[in-house]
Amino acid sequence: MGKLTSGVAIAAAALIGLGAGWFLRSRKEPHLEPSTLRTEAKPLSDASCLADERASRGSFMTPETKPVDASSPAGRVKGRVLLPWQERKKTTYAYALYAFSPDGKVEGPKNVVNTDQFEWIGLTPGRKAILFYPLLENLSFPYQILEVPASGAVEMVLRPAIPFLLSGRVVDANGRGVGGVMVIAHEIIQLANDLYLQGRPAEAAVVEKTSDPVISPAAPAIEDIVSTYVRIDPLAGKLSRGVTTDAKGHFALPVASPSDPVSLTINRGKGDVLKEETVLPGGGAVRIVVPTQ
Repeated sequence: MGKLTSGVAIAAAALIGLGAGWFLRSRKEPHLEPSTLRTEAKPLSDASCLADERASRGSFMTPETKPVDASSPAGRVKGRVLLPWQERKKTTYAYALYAFSPDGKVEGPKNVVNTDQFEWIGLTPGRKAILFYPLLENLSFPYQILEVPASGAVEMVLRPAIPFLLSGRVVDANGRGVGGVMVIAHEIIQLANDLYLQGRPAEAAVVEKTSDPVISPAAPAIEDIVSTYVRIDPLAGKLSRGVTTDAKGHFALPVASPSDPVSLTINRGKGDVLKEETVLPGGGAVRIVVPTQ
């Protein structure tokens, strides 16, 4: 990732080398019964060990949505993010916020740089799930349900945590490492049960992002630079996080808990699923055998 320089203006612009697009789209999903993710005691993994952090931080920031018309009622949310110490000690950091509504709509992203406090003006009034999105995907994705007033402000607190790193290797039938395939972990989140109290909409927008890090002289070899993938589906109550394997098939993927089984899919490209497997993250490095290509 690009070299950070001193100075507030340059540091803010140098954040997050994730040359990616955000895609919001609607689709129908089968009904799932989410279960609460447990936050059990687990060894903390330094966020800087994630693959995204080994590349340079570029000037990419996701474009924010336009504010609502001044004549329309506009809510205001004031909040604070209680960052883990691993993030607070950094010179620069950034995150985004999304607001999911019971009618299936989503507002955002609201980008925040180098501060643990934010004020989001221009939200449509009503019940919302305000979700924290770590732009380096190196933290959890906490959210809070609240009622956004038509006038005035409501306050909130978000508490992201350091995730557990599921490590492993993808190999073919001959034991050779398979590089460049996407390993995606699918986890159930409580968002659907918490947000849709009056019944679920027929369809709902999802947040989906693929990130390609920027390469710098200080970064690893090009073949070891990885891409990441995140998909938040509020209707299904599912969070999917993925990472590509390096040249030797190794990967390190953040998941919520070391003790909860995680469903993995290994993809080559968007639609080519090579393998589906369920693993226990805390059981040590996993070895996934895919068909020889």
